[in-house]
Amino acid sequence: MRSHPTDEQLGFTPVQPRTEPGFDHVVVLMYENRSFDNILGWLYKSSPPTGGQAFEGLQQGHFVNEAFDGTVVEAHPYQGTTDTIMSAPDPDPGETYPHVNTQLFGTIDPPSNQNIFRNGMAAPFNAPADESKPSMSGFVKDYIINFANETDGTVPDAGQYRQAMGGFTPEMLPVISALARNFGVYDHWHAAVPSQTFCNRSFFNAGTSHGYVTNVEGGGYNKWLDATSGTTIFNRLEDAGKTWRVYYDADQLVSLTGLLHAAHIEKYWKTNFRGMEQFEKDCADGNLPDYAFIEPRMVFNHNDMHPPHRVPETGASGERFYESALSDARAAEVLVASVYRSIKGGASKTGSNALNTVLLLTFDEHGGTYDHVPPPRAVPPSGKPEPGEMGFTFDRLGLRVPAIVVSAYTRAGSVIHDEMHHGSIIHTLCQQHGLKPITHRDDQATGIFNAINLTTPRQPALWPDVYPSYVPTNPEASAPSLANDDLRRPLTSPGIGLLGMLLAKYEPTAPVPLDYQDAYAALQKHGVGLFGVSD
Repeated sequence: MRSHPTDEQLGFTPVQPRTEPGFDHVVVLMYENRSFDNILGWLYKSSPPTGGQAFEGLQQGHFVNEAFDGTVVEAHPYQGTTDTIMSAPDPDPGETYPHVNTQLFGTIDPPSNQNIFRNGMAAPFNAPADESKPSMSGFVKDYIINFANETDGTVPDAGQYRQAMGGFTPEMLPVISALARNFGVYDHWHAAVPSQTFCNRSFFNAGTSHGYVTNVEGGGYNKWLDATSGTTIFNRLEDAGKTWRVYYDADQLVSLTGLLHAAHIEKYWKTNFRGMEQFEKDCADGNLPDYAFIEPRMVFNHNDMHPPHRVPETGASGERFYESALSDARAAEVLVASVYRSIKGGASKTGSNALNTVLLLTFDEHGGTYDHVPPPRAVPPSGKPEPGEMGFTFDRLGLRVPAIVVSAYTRAGSVIHDEMHHGSIIHTLCQQHGLKPITHRDDQATGIFNAINLTTPRQPALWPDVYPSYVPTNPEASAPSLANDDLRRPLTSPGIGLLGMLLAKYEPTAPVPLDYQDAYAALQKHGVGLFGVSD
């Protein structure tokens, strides 16, 4: 009988498996503002997943939306030059609660909300009388509305609003696609709130958004700084003697996670926050915590995958143009490749390593990009529907977002259909460590143990290598200088929001920076030394 070669004969030293399938260390990397269909909808467009599994993408069916004039726009892969594709959609779609209502239900109520550039946004904020059946029919119409709002009333042509239904192919995002195909993908992971960044990031680690559905409106940035009720999963772990860290880009100086949950974790800013260089070292040394949460750069030279934001400008000769934030999806690919390689290289015999660590790659919200799956109903954090900001009762989830799980105990090509959402990681950690749930939402969530479907782990030497595409040099990668023509490039909404909270805390009378130069100055003035960087 022919014998199988040993690991040593194959040319690598195996990492010691766990005593049973699973994981000891959870790492989450959360990006910004992309739907499932936008990133993964075409993942299996040419061939089905292994084993004939179903996959809720765009490879089957005909998915369309209509513009106001009746023009039909189908879901399609992005087209154009590489640089254009990698910053699409440009400008950024609407992402706040009223915009998402239009995207979900096709409703514009009152009718004046069709021209928010002139009229602003009014109650009931496009929410329909019957919320039971989202039609997923309003993405193009809402993109037209938001385009005009971002460009001083300019109405986009068909080529411009066609972006609303676009998405990436696997060839465009080789790293993310390789991980999705070679490990596991959740095709029904939903954001927590049908709205924007702060609400969803708050839900992810605190089980609630404290009744808020916007980053700023209805209380400004202080509403987050003053959110003292409840707790976070970080505090739960700390009280139980478990370890946790938030890793952020040290060049940004401050952490959005730290500011968003300042009321609960400010005392840990120096001890539990570290730069990405420390993450690489912790992986190599076997020192990953029980829970690691990674956030990308969001302010300038950002690699968070957030689409660009436009600001109308007037040139020296009076001509109008629209300055845009520098956004490039390829920069996000470089980050996830680095995180994956660091985890894959972990070979500690006593601490964290590739076989006892699970990585979840996900996004905070869909950011206005198209998805064809209606969000389901949800358990409110308090256990019963209670009106919060803009009247939302938190009894329905946000749209699907990409969610990819990387584990030695996950079969290549896995597609997991269970309903998941931004309460699933809290549920996972509470179940794993015997902790009390934070809210009804996370208590009734499903954990990521459903990604463990192998009894014998896949040795990291046999995991795929990943190769990100070339990323053009970003002029915002260095400190502003007079020779830099990009000093006044606008920020995207997460960058503005992060700086808004920073200044609300330390210089409340100062205007919130809106461009690269002023952002850099504000961070240097208030951010130096706030958070820990390295051990």
